[in-house]
Amino acid sequence: MCFPLPRHRGTHIRGILLLLPLLALSCAGPGDPAAQAVEESIRTHGGAEFERSQVTFQFRGADFRVIRDQGRFLYERTFTDSDGRLVREGMENDETWREVEGERTPLSSQDRARVETAVNSVVYFGFLPFRLDDPAVVLRDLGEGEVGGEPYRKIEVTFLEEGGGGDWEDRFVYWFHARDHTLDYLAYRFDPGSDGTRFRRAVNRRSVGGIVVQDYENYAAVEDISDIAEYDALLGSDGLRLVSMVELEGVEVSPLP
Repeated sequence: MCFPLPRHRGTHIRGILLLLPLLALSCAGPGDPAAQAVEESIRTHGGAEFERSQVTFQFRGADFRVIRDQGRFLYERTFTDSDGRLVREGMENDETWREVEGERTPLSSQDRARVETAVNSVVYFGFLPFRLDDPAVVLRDLGEGEVGGEPYRKIEVTFLEEGGGGDWEDRFVYWFHARDHTLDYLAYRFDPGSDGTRFRRAVNRRSVGGIVVQDYENYAAVEDISDIAEYDALLGSDGLRLVSMVELEGVEVSPLP
């Protein structure tokens, strides 16, 4: 799975674009309903606060620190490895790095890719919809409809080949509440042409330091689904199987001085 990466970076799930947001979304004009839905959702979720803040949280046994300052960024993960060593690894605008017991270790291209996967994918998914206004994002409006009796706008997200990461052909679908402008559901396919798909429902929504934080129930379809945009039709039926929970714990948000 791919997300666009900052400048020189780009491969699989680690491909998260961390460039300055643009005033207009790629391939979507300012009056486009898809662009408007994304922009309104980013505002609702606290986008202005997120762009200049320090966020710390725990996810699956690791401590994360995220610093964003008007285009500059630091994403960091700290954990104890299987040998009992303290490992700190992360990304900045121009560098991916790892420290073991306080000592910097050289990274091969494969190791660097692993770090970017481990760090960036968590931040990207954990703080959606904030990165949906990045330059390599291509939005397509799939129309309005109801989910559970509530009004939603369904948006497809794909990526430009240039700047879109190694797997730029990946496809996502997001459901934005038409009145509240919250991101409530998302679906994605693991790789182009594969049968691996997931559907996530936002739960435990809370506001921390002006930023909306939410966890997700992670579902798979009981039977193969041909179009991930149809996942919403399976809600409330026996067609979904809960695979895992995606939970951010101990979230703290601090404004930068």
